[in-house]
Amino acid sequence: MSSKDQLKCVILTLRKENVIVPNALVAEIISVKDVEEAGNRPDWYLGDMKWRGADVPLLSFEAAGGEDTSRVNLNTQAVVLYAVGRNGEKSDSPYLGLVMSGVPHVSHFSRDQIKTDTEAGDEHPMVAQKVRINGASVSILDVDEMVHMVSDAAA
Repeated sequence: MSSKDQLKCVILTLRKENVIVPNALVAEIISVKDVEEAGNRPDWYLGDMKWRGADVPLLSFEAAGGEDTSRVNLNTQAVVLYAVGRNGEKSDSPYLGLVMSGVPHVSHFSRDQIKTDTEAGDEHPMVAQKVRINGASVSILDVDEMVHMVSDAAA
């Protein structure tokens, strides 16, 4: 099988589940240092963090799904994603940050290895689709929807 037939993805470990995102959308994995409080924003919008001179919205996947979220501290890791919105929608920042709880890793999958998860439970606003990869349940992160959520929260 040629590399053209493979999808290069990053698997992000969150508190209760794994999500995948195309490798091309990942800018960097960082340790979160300073977060400016979000003020009057939804619970999932943890605030803005500084990254390479830019203010980057820091989001909680768990809080967006209705769960409690941990406080951001010196041990908090985040993935910085390129904020690519649908229909050319622009975010105030060209990046989004998402809190992680484990070590991410890059994997290659063939399209045949990825199957729709017909037993998937509740819907999540940051999930495009639930799938099974080699039998394991994984969620595909919906970065377009995350950009839309941040834009709505800022309005």
